[in-house]
Amino acid sequence: MADGGSPQQQDQTAPPQAQLGNGAVDILFLVDRLEELVGVGKRVPFSGRVMVEEEEFLALVDQLRVAVPNEIKQAQRVIKEREGIIGEAQEEAARILEAARKRAEYIVSQQGILNDARQKSEELLREVEAEAKRSLGEIDVYALRQFGMAEEAIRHSLETLSAALEETSHNLKAAKEAVGQ
Repeated sequence: MADGGSPQQQDQTAPPQAQLGNGAVDILFLVDRLEELVGVGKRVPFSGRVMVEEEEFLALVDQLRVAVPNEIKQAQRVIKEREGIIGEAQEEAARILEAARKRAEYIVSQQGILNDARQKSEELLREVEAEAKRSLGEIDVYALRQFGMAEEAIRHSLETLSAALEETSHNLKAAKEAVGQ
């Protein structure tokens, strides 16, 4: 960053689509910025190395440190939402089961058709249990897909960050050696 701006200034200059609701910057946007920084950096002759603006690089690293915990918090919110949906589904299943039991008891006590009532209530219980299992399966698939996407984004960000840090470290070492000669 040639102007010496702070990470807070970076947040303010990020495009609106990169801003999250809490003022943090999206991880993928920051990774793109790191790649862009390497792409516009000065090439070191006779090597595969690139020199980048240290302040701008460090500002992006600081923003990544803020953004990664936000991604983790978002994954935790997804887990809590999943648990809430599962709890609601279990409560609804319990209510339906109780209603089926009460209905079956009423039929048996009022009409004396024990076998018919038992058969209908068991059929209803099987349907409710099958529906509850299907709903839980769909919730699990959705949550696992979300976790996978979050994990892949974090992994990609960390790999890019690691590569950029290693490259910068080599560039700084080379620059120090060049200045020392």
